[in-house]
Amino acid sequence: MILTVTKVENAEKLIYRELVKCAFCGFCEYACPTLKYGDFRRQYGPRGRVNAILLALREKIVTPESVRGIFTCLECGACTLHCPAKIDVAMAVRLFRALLIHGKIKVSEEVAKYVPMVSRK
Repeated sequence: MILTVTKVENAEKLIYRELVKCAFCGFCEYACPTLKYGDFRRQYGPRGRVNAILLALREKIVTPESVRGIFTCLECGACTLHCPAKIDVAMAVRLFRALLIHGKIKVSEEVAKYVPMVSRK
């Protein structure tokens, strides 16, 4: 699927509409190749990434660990194949990364160190 998002608000709404469907059932976790990489810590699996993105969009809370989790996603889509709601986590991660990289999601200087190409003043 090719997406063109012209406004930040549209990207945030698209991500939110996709991820709010998550019931946190955990079926996606078994398929994710990076969950084991992160020593089975939640933020390195699809459920943790969904939580981290929703927390950033709803509460404006972004931590170094949540950013690491977002940027370790391979965007392989294995989680979507196992998701009963067919949530496209890879698409949401891709769009959220773009928002972070382009500075559309405001983060602290501490967190910015973990985001590639964010201008630091």
